[in-house]
Amino acid sequence: MAFLIRNIIEFNLLDGVKIVAGEKGNDNEILWVNLMEILDALDSLQKGELLVTTGYNMDNEDQYKDIILRLKNRGLCGMAIQPGYYIDEIPKYIKDSANKYDFPIIELPSNLTFSHIMHVLLDNINLRSNVNNDSNFVNLKNKLTHIINSGTDNYISKMMELKSECKLYLFLVSVHYMDNSEYQNDILLKGIDKIKSYFMSKSEEVEMEWFGEKVLFIVLLKKELPFQDINFGISKILNSISDELKINFFIGVSELRDINHILDTFDNAMIGQQTLNNIGANKGICAFEDIKLFKLFEIMHYSNYSVEFSQNILKPIIDYDKVHKSSHLETLKLYLVNECNITNTANKLFIHRHTLKNRLNKISKLCNVDFENYYSRISFSMAIFIHDYFIS
Repeated sequence: MAFLIRNIIEFNLLDGVKIVAGEKGNDNEILWVNLMEILDALDSLQKGELLVTTGYNMDNEDQYKDIILRLKNRGLCGMAIQPGYYIDEIPKYIKDSANKYDFPIIELPSNLTFSHIMHVLLDNINLRSNVNNDSNFVNLKNKLTHIINSGTDNYISKMMELKSECKLYLFLVSVHYMDNSEYQNDILLKGIDKIKSYFMSKSEEVEMEWFGEKVLFIVLLKKELPFQDINFGISKILNSISDELKINFFIGVSELRDINHILDTFDNAMIGQQTLNNIGANKGICAFEDIKLFKLFEIMHYSNYSVEFSQNILKPIIDYDKVHKSSHLETLKLYLVNECNITNTANKLFIHRHTLKNRLNKISKLCNVDFENYYSRISFSMAIFIHDYFIS
């Protein structure tokens, strides 16, 4: 899975970044990033590198009139320039030359630090490198390619025909065993079967591809079914599997909007799945669109404060549920997921509104909290997220 110039923009990896010239080279692969403030050592640059610079003295056209051709001939994938320090804007001669040689020029906003830029880009290079080294990921992707290339008479194409009424998602599942049981294969099969049963209970059609300990579910969902409900349901299933079978699953998910982009969608699901592993989660599901939020929780988690924060907030509810064999924590999570809408939450729990109100009153008393308070809702939402992904 290559990391391409266009991915920086498509995945919104760096806020405010734009490609200002050489767009025909957007599919160039980024193999490494080289930071060079003063452009005095171009011969040290290597094939596949993205050159990041502030453009020192670049407004001197006589000195740098052939720089784009030199970089192109050395095999660089592109250049990212940050005006604001030494130049006010990227010179026209640079853009004209870049368009002539299809050499991408990225404009970086002045508020981004080089440290942040390098961290984000190198993280994405390393992420894709790790995925490429996993043969099961590669085999799954190759199988998808074979299915699509087999012609229009395949199950994915037929599922896409229902796109006007449904949404099609790729769910990529990876397993992590909690112990070294000799019955790992049997446990894995049971876990996958539980996930598949859940999908079948919610979807119009489910297909599955499997290689090693990587499983791809292709799931067709009715448009009116909110994805947050699926997310909630899968999280509940994963917690149950973890408790019962002592096995954890990471699930990355991305919506397939165009069959011509199915491999990109697969890559996005892989990135979601790998993100969970990278942030130190125990299990969980990560949609590609939510990766930025997950990276925020990575910072919190490794601060050694997040677990204590979550436990302090949720302990009264968890203890109460254990003693009374109740489900107040699940009720609270669904209530918050549904934006504190009493009717929607009660319907999804299949209980009366008054029963839900009684549960919420009990939670409020246990935790001495008012859920009409905006910051209380944020605190409990964050605590539940940390509990689901890093504790339970």
